[in-house]
Amino acid sequence: MEIIFRKLPDNRHDLEVRDRRGPDVRLPGQATGPSMPHDLVHAAVESALSITDGFCGAMARGATFEGFEPVVPTRHRRSGMKVLRRGGDAVMRAELCVNWAYRVWSGLSTEGRGVGRSPLDDRQVALACAALDRAAGRWSEVAEGGSLTWRW
Repeated sequence: MEIIFRKLPDNRHDLEVRDRRGPDVRLPGQATGPSMPHDLVHAAVESALSITDGFCGAMARGATFEGFEPVVPTRHRRSGMKVLRRGGDAVMRAELCVNWAYRVWSGLSTEGRGVGRSPLDDRQVALACAALDRAAGRWSEVAEGGSLTWRW
């Protein structure tokens, strides 16, 4: 599977997911955030931690997430939801791991009310943060209108 992130004006991006089970999908223009697209954060952390059943793994298996639309209209619009329903718990666990790693990497608080315990050990945090450094570096090198391709 390939995830193509395209840098748009005004700190926005869109993405397209190709060569997966199910139709190619795209996510129209989104706010990028302070450092890189959220789905690029997922790709980097999930790859580094060998998380195969998170966002990227679910996308590869044909899952459909809110906001994504088929590149070519198709009549089979619900099959991607079935994939997500079957693997939803694992996707949520991955979301917690990715968000924790991103909090540490970006210097946000990891203590206090509502933060909870880390789902990652120190080794996993180090691997994830190194992967985020590399992904942020790759994203910062993309010129407006250019793209970054992530192979899963």
